[in-house]
Amino acid sequence: MPVPDSTRVSRRNRRVGLAPSTLALCLLVAAPVAAQDWHDAYRAGLAALARGDPARAVEALQRAATLRSEPGRNVLTYGTNVEPRYFPYLRLAEAQLALGRLDAAREALEKSASWGAREPADERQALAARLDAAVAARRPPPTPTATPPPPVTLATPTPAPTPTAVVEPPAAAALPQAPAAPPASSPALPPPGAASRPSTRPRTDEPVAHAPPVSASTGSLPGTLPGTGSIEVVSQPAGASVYVDDEPVGSTDPGTGRLVKSGLALGRHRVRVAHAGHEDAARELDVTGTVTFYATLRSSAAEAADSRVPLVAFAVLALAVTGLIAWIALRRPSHPARPGPASLLSGAETKAGAPATPRTFMNPGARLDEQGREWFGDYRLLEMLGRGGMASVFKAERRDELVALKRPLASFLDDRPFLDRFSREAEIGRTLNHPNIVRIIERGNVVGVPYFTMQLVPGETLLAFLRREGSAEPRLAAQIVVQVAEALDLAHGKGVVHRDLKPSNIMLLPDGSARVMDFGIARAQRFDTLTATSAFLGTPHYVAPEMIEGLGAEPRSDLYALGVVLFELVTGQRPFDADTAFGVLKKHCSEEPVAPSRLRPGVPPVIDAIVLQLLRKNAAERPANAEVLVIALRDFIHRSA
Repeated sequence: MPVPDSTRVSRRNRRVGLAPSTLALCLLVAAPVAAQDWHDAYRAGLAALARGDPARAVEALQRAATLRSEPGRNVLTYGTNVEPRYFPYLRLAEAQLALGRLDAAREALEKSASWGAREPADERQALAARLDAAVAARRPPPTPTATPPPPVTLATPTPAPTPTAVVEPPAAAALPQAPAAPPASSPALPPPGAASRPSTRPRTDEPVAHAPPVSASTGSLPGTLPGTGSIEVVSQPAGASVYVDDEPVGSTDPGTGRLVKSGLALGRHRVRVAHAGHEDAARELDVTGTVTFYATLRSSAAEAADSRVPLVAFAVLALAVTGLIAWIALRRPSHPARPGPASLLSGAETKAGAPATPRTFMNPGARLDEQGREWFGDYRLLEMLGRGGMASVFKAERRDELVALKRPLASFLDDRPFLDRFSREAEIGRTLNHPNIVRIIERGNVVGVPYFTMQLVPGETLLAFLRREGSAEPRLAAQIVVQVAEALDLAHGKGVVHRDLKPSNIMLLPDGSARVMDFGIARAQRFDTLTATSAFLGTPHYVAPEMIEGLGAEPRSDLYALGVVLFELVTGQRPFDADTAFGVLKKHCSEEPVAPSRLRPGVPPVIDAIVLQLLRKNAAERPANAEVLVIALRDFIHRSA
């Protein structure tokens, strides 16, 4: 039976309508998985490098670069969490160099250079210098050239009638002809044998020589005429003009950025590299063979842009503060609410004939039943457990199950970016299943108010413990901190940075176990404006220097905060304190902490060493990851048992 045309059109429309929605669903599911794949591979590669396993590092880093080829800083991983330094090609070059695979290391550096400033040029140049040194070390030593002895003259006695006979040495005929005089613009050639004698002149910026490379422009090896040398120029960006002794010699290859100038007289030459829109790079090079000049040209607009950054930042901050004040003024009710149970709960008037919508400034989305009990959706609110700068936590009950329910304050309910981060971070928290992490059970929405529920665990916060006990014995302190470090190790492996680790976010259970809570929930907003709210200023004692300087948070930022916690546990004091929050922040960036044993005699030297390493100003000088800290603390606990 033929199908009517209208039916065909309807079916076709349904198929067309399903395809985009199905595709969108697949993308939503695949995006976190893809992020997890490349980031897990990258972190595995860094961990392998740190523990001296370059072969495994190469495998993991190659996988990361395949899954995400574009490097950069602060690359998003999960929700608002970022990988602060995603440099797969530099790390791959480092691993290949450790394995002795010099060609593969050079290929990785070339790939890094192709991304320009996405990977730091100074690290690339440092690795290139190590690579050049490794190449030079593999090159066989040059065969020394024997200097022919001076001619020997044998003369007969004067009275003899025969003429004087001169005997020339056999090697004299094999001496090479002296090279032609160089052009007037080139320096004079050194005397014979000077190329084989090391120079005693001090050099502060001498590139490392390596085997002659293939010219990017001609595809042939540089000339090896006696008494000449070559200069290889590698420019970033490619296509730069090269001048030797102020004479143009060509441009670097547009693809590889290389140019080789051969046939140069031995001695010192001035090399200058120029590119439109960039500052020139120049260097004096001593040519005794083949030398390489890595020229990274800085954009001429970068300096001007850098000078405008403080002014722009100040203007943005002023606008943000002004906007916040205006927003608070607009939200202020024009007249007080009428008394009564509903208005006391909602903080808003109930219009005649309209059902009351219980939405309060202090308790949005809540309602009262006939018995006067307070509800939030299906949850009965029993008591408030805590209230921070952006959210409140309640002890709640649903079907005889007790949970901790967290939801934003009313002042954030119109902030769409904040609400998106709140929901996204809550979903991420559900994946952090670890014995030392307070697990997130459920998330949802009631009358436009998002919420999520967490395990309600017995015990007290570490802050309450410190207020009661003052401090802890070193072994007990290590037992608490090592559990927190194990929780951080899992979270960091999944790309989640806590960003607000402190004693009030660590629970101590009656059985002696510790659990971390509040993993990154809405913490990204804390550093958007320093003066807009007191959420950040309320806890400046645990913030890493790089976060204060605006460089963003990374896993080692959590380790810094954990170092402050350990310091406070063993001494009963924080390492940095001042009359104002800004005074504390300044000390984090400029002052070195004292050893805990100076404040509390009896603290073991190993704890001193662990704390001081965790509190290093430079994040790179702290432990490589939380696993390293776990191993050190476990070793101390076992030795002190």
